[in-house]
Amino acid sequence: MSQNVHTEFVNKKVWEMFKKRFKSHTTEASYWSDITEFCRFCGKKAEDTEKKDVDRYYSYMKKKAESGIISPLTVTKKFRELHSFFKFAEEEAEDGAVYRDYFYPYLKNMEKEKGLARSIPVEDMDALLKAASDDLAVYTILTLMYRAGLSSTEITGLNGPEDFIMYGEDGYALISGREEPCYIPRDAWEILMKYMDQRENCQSLFYNRSGRRLNTMYISRMMKKYCQKAGIGQYSAEAVRNCCAFNLFSFGASPKQTAEQMGRTQQQIRRYKGMSYRENLRRKADELVKIRIQSP
Repeated sequence: MSQNVHTEFVNKKVWEMFKKRFKSHTTEASYWSDITEFCRFCGKKAEDTEKKDVDRYYSYMKKKAESGIISPLTVTKKFRELHSFFKFAEEEAEDGAVYRDYFYPYLKNMEKEKGLARSIPVEDMDALLKAASDDLAVYTILTLMYRAGLSSTEITGLNGPEDFIMYGEDGYALISGREEPCYIPRDAWEILMKYMDQRENCQSLFYNRSGRRLNTMYISRMMKKYCQKAGIGQYSAEAVRNCCAFNLFSFGASPKQTAEQMGRTQQQIRRYKGMSYRENLRRKADELVKIRIQSP
């Protein structure tokens, strides 16, 4: 993001310090999108923000939510990210710049989304990846769920290198029960190959200390352990997987494309559409490759 910093809105030095907190480019892109969107709306630098600017922005976002253009959860997400940045800037900014966090009071009354597929906020997903960075197997499992949309059952069913193929420069997984191979994004493929290079020769791709195949209960316990380590709420493996569908829709993928990636029907996949990351990560479908996870 730093090469595209709008210096007329955001102090480059403050942004460079702030973004060091993130491991994934997805999180960085989400925060950057919301910060610059807010500044463009106000027509002024972040450090010049006044309470009346935040009040006006909230009214604007509230109207968009009420009209169905965005979801209430999207408004909450934007204000959470803006609060996080402005609080950081308020404490860390130098050179006489003065930032004020006028966003926090609004967070107390933000509406929670109910009855739809649950996903994980990008900052929590980023924290989860950081927490798992010391265990390559766990990191690879999270990456396959988050980036490729594999379920815990599909992951535990993988046997080894024979379940993966290359078509040209692209990698795919041969998943039992799916009619077509599942595309593995390049960043996820690189992490998977790194794991392959150090794994032992066992009967399954992922295994426990005894060399036995993992089961879904193991992954459930894994999620509990690493969510606690990350200091975030308790999320399920399914919530991690849901993020893949949300990201695909955010980048303009069609219900058919998303259904094919997730191994679901178009009818099932429509419950993800328009939710969560859509407003924060608007991109063309052919720019989806810009979502990347770094190797641990």
